Amino acid sequence: MEINRENLPLDQILLEDSLQLLRNLPDQCVDLVVSSPPYNLGKEYESRQALEIYLKEQTAVLLECSRILKNTGSLFWQVGAFSDRGMLIPLDIRFFPILESCRLIPRNRIIWARQHGLHAQKKFSCRHETILWFTKSDNYKFNLDPIRVPQKYQNKKHYRGNRKGELSCNPEGKNPGDIWLFRNVKHNHEEQTIHPCQFPEDLVTRIILATTNKNDIVLDPFMGSGTVAVVARDSERHFIGSEIEPKYYQVALRRLNGNPDKNGYFPNLKTLRDYVERTGQSIDKFKFEVQVGNKASERSKAKIYPEEYHLQEMEDRLIYEESAFAANLRGEEIPVDPKLNGNGKKTSLQNPIVKQVEEVEQTELRLWS
Repeated sequence: MEINRENLPLDQILLEDSLQLLRNLPDQCVDLVVSSPPYNLGKEYESRQALEIYLKEQTAVLLECSRILKNTGSLFWQVGAFSDRGMLIPLDIRFFPILESCRLIPRNRIIWARQHGLHAQKKFSCRHETILWFTKSDNYKFNLDPIRVPQKYQNKKHYRGNRKGELSCNPEGKNPGDIWLFRNVKHNHEEQTIHPCQFPEDLVTRIILATTNKNDIVLDPFMGSGTVAVVARDSERHFIGSEIEPKYYQVALRRLNGNPDKNGYFPNLKTLRDYVERTGQSIDKFKFEVQVGNKASERSKAKIYPEEYHLQEMEDRLIYEESAFAANLRGEEIPVDPKLNGNGKKTSLQNPIVKQVEEVEQTELRLWS
């Protein structure tokens, strides 16, 4: 079914309620829905009642999202957990049957892990959120090549048979899998705005490149600070979205505009850096809204690490923690943390206090053999 795109609010973010936007859109008009719905459930109800009201409201939104999604389309719904007085309910568990009731088909439950967060006292500290991927039909788009990541063993070759000596893996990279470790957008992240909960742009880029083609339409009914719109535009896709909070709506528009306001301020450091690189102006002339230091730093001096770096950092940390736990159980000497100095930098091996660092690998081999 052909949709007249002239009747759609393409490349617009509307300052209105999400349901108002969705109900004005025709059937099967968008290729991708990706969002992180708010789940601050309010204080006017008891916790369990508030959760049920929230889920009922979200069901109405998801029914509309399913209606406007093309048969080749996908929906990615990123949620965390509802916590109240020690009780914790992973929201993806509640959303799964809701999405199935909307006649959507589950494809992946993606774990978005992060190394840091609030430390719990009476339960295990939460270190992940979930992204649910559902499709409208079995005839959905999935483009692996644009999102491949480096192989773990990049030079591994066949050792026998007709392909002996040839690479046994795709030299272009591998499937990134369903555990993602994009850094959370908080302090020292160049994308941080005044919005408290932002998608990292790289995370949204992976979703958009994998499940849409150029000129497809991406919708976010809870646009927030505009990350989905920015990524869709930069990926040569169209976007549609709504945001009900005026201050976040203005942030989203300013990120898309890319220029300073009348006071020389930008919504975040990334927009500022993009502007000075584009215009050649001095970065010292401008500021961004969550700036702490006296002046903004240039991108050439910034440490921006890819997802693979953070995955390796988390794997190294988990291996160390499990090595230390196992050593303690067995009455063995606990290996010294390679980052004992506490500033995130590896401890110098010349320091005699940390000679045990060299033994960590042997401990790991004993654990995993």
